[in-house]
Parts: sequence; C-alpha cells; structure tokens
Amino acid sequence: MEKMSKYFLFIGATFYLLLFALPLFICPMSWARRVGWKIPEDTDLANYLGRSLGGLILPTIIMSYWSARNPWKYRFMFPLILLIGIFQVIVHAYGFIKKKQPVTENLEIILYSVLSVLALAFYPKNPTMQMK
Repeated sequence: MEKMSKYFLFIGATFYLLLFALPLFICPMSWARRVGWKIPEDTDLANYLGRSLGGLILPTIIMSYWSARNPWKYRFMFPLILLIGIFQVIVHAYGFIKKKQPVTENLEIILYSVLSVLALAFYPKNPTMQMK
C-alpha cells in the first residue's frame, strides 16, 4: 500500500503541476482562454488571481513530491489533498449551478471528486501495524 501512496502523490503532483500550477503561475490568461473562459478587456485582476492560485498550488505539489518519499511520515498531505478536493468541488459546483463557467470547469467537479476519493483510498497505513 505504501508504494501506491507514493505513486498517488508523485503522479498526482505531476498532473497538477503540468495542467494547472505552472500554466496558472506563468500565463493565467492563456490558460483561461484555452479552457474556454472569455477574457475581459481589463485583465490585471484576473492575472493576479491566476498567479496567486498557481502560487498556492505549487507548494502543495512540491510537498507532494517530498511526501512521496515517505507517505506515512508525511501523511498530513492526504487530508490536505482531500480538503482541497472538497473545496474545489464546492467552487466548481457553484459555477455549474450558476452557469457561469465553461464546460471544462464543470468537468473539474468529477476530477476533484476522484482526487478526494483517491486521497482517502491511498492514505498510507502505519508501517509498524503492517508488520504484525
């Protein structure tokens, strides 16, 4: 199970690094355009918020890579990932209900739901308990 926990952290971090964190951190308006958002004339606030979100995702990804070395020792990452998933489902469900976001954002409801379930499924077991 520990090997699966490692893979979950490493593969999940790489997925979010490439699809969300770096694009949001480096070029939020290009990322938004690619996923279907209409870009307003004044983009300063949207750029700031996009880079801010990317800046929050990046440390989570870095800690996921770090935690993959020893998932039990750094098991705090699993509840953190679960909570991120839950709050992202809420944010995206609100946008879906209000019909204020492109379909790609609606699909993220499924993505974050799966992420939350996987964080629970791959929560590492206590290594001392596995030896008994």
